[in-house]
Amino acid sequence: MLLYLSLIDSEEDKSKFERLYLAYKQQMYYAANRILKDSHLAEDAVHQAFLRIIDNLEKINENECHKTKGFVVIIVEHVAIDFYNRRKKENAVSWEENEYVLEDMEKKDFTKGGIEALLLELPVNYSSVLRLKYAHGYENQEIAKILRITEENVRQRILRGRKFLEKLMSEGGIREV
Repeated sequence: MLLYLSLIDSEEDKSKFERLYLAYKQQMYYAANRILKDSHLAEDAVHQAFLRIIDNLEKINENECHKTKGFVVIIVEHVAIDFYNRRKKENAVSWEENEYVLEDMEKKDFTKGGIEALLLELPVNYSSVLRLKYAHGYENQEIAKILRITEENVRQRILRGRKFLEKLMSEGGIREV
């Protein structure tokens, strides 16, 4: 943790980060390990995620709230997916060996009603962008910075994610309000 704290200037931010670190380190590790299925890579993903959180520390207002938990989980999931894709390209291992499922993610933190179950059926790239946009209220530019993708990519993921969600809603009989 000293490494992280050395990257932060203000004492208030150091204190905020320390509370974040203690509150969410295990949850972040479990989220990364669900995707990567490798404890060492999961630890590396958590480390990278904490570095990204430091870059976006001003966006976190409260440590113990569902939005903060969702924010840190989205970041670690995105980092883990990056690690997963990089490993997949480097190793060229079969898809069956590397398949991952985000089965026990706590969806109640992001939406209410029947839509929450459908969000988990979306690919993670779409659901994470949709949650950041609509549940957390971030602008496209902020999402691009957080996830380290282009704004155009954010717009495309939002568009495709909404279409995918609408399709799931119509198939499942859930109507928009």
